[in-house]
Amino acid sequence: LLGVPLQGKKITLSEGDRESRRADRQRRTTVGSGGSMADCLLDDLDDLSDVAEEDGDESPPLEDGAPSGADRGDPYGHADEGKPSSAGLKPRPRLLDDPGLRAHLSSIRAACDNGKSGSKEDDDHQHTLILSTNKHLLAISHEIHRTHLDLCRLYNPKFPELEDLITDPYQYRAAIGILQNEMDVTKKNEELNAILSSNQIITISVAGSTTSGRPLTDEEMRQVNETC
Repeated sequence: LLGVPLQGKKITLSEGDRESRRADRQRRTTVGSGGSMADCLLDDLDDLSDVAEEDGDESPPLEDGAPSGADRGDPYGHADEGKPSSAGLKPRPRLLDDPGLRAHLSSIRAACDNGKSGSKEDDDHQHTLILSTNKHLLAISHEIHRTHLDLCRLYNPKFPELEDLITDPYQYRAAIGILQNEMDVTKKNEELNAILSSNQIITISVAGSTTSGRPLTDEEMRQVNETC
């Protein structure tokens, strides 16, 4: 019994077969505790197969208003993006223009200006602000990630290897601001020295000399600079 591979197999039984198996289990149960270990194991396997057949492969439906799999973890309901591609980008609203975030920042400024009174109401208000701040910090982290992916998409035709060599979003953005549309990376080494290590500069220079990229058009470069 233990030598039979069970993983990945699904057995479909008719209703009559299910009733017969249930009757067998009931018979073994009524005999008493004298059943063998194999009988107990068979009972367990029967129970599992019945549950699997009754449940099927359908996943439970989402509750009304619950976020989808792509939206979970993003307080503003944005979907996560995958590997950057060179496809065109559609403009989207900036996070800093979100009314909820602007109102939250105003509340923080007002709380700082008013000071701390030490009352219970003031403590509760500050606790609420902290919880809301954590939510907005998470949203900002998602926004940084999305902006980095946008920038990778736009600059990929020029230097596709760069996004793998500089994985930090801030360094990547700063490097693009320096490199711009220059194909000879060595001409920018001195400026890159302000934001990157010597090893990074050497690696980028070597990759730049053998890159499969091409110079960007004026419109493509404009989109890159706007995203930066």
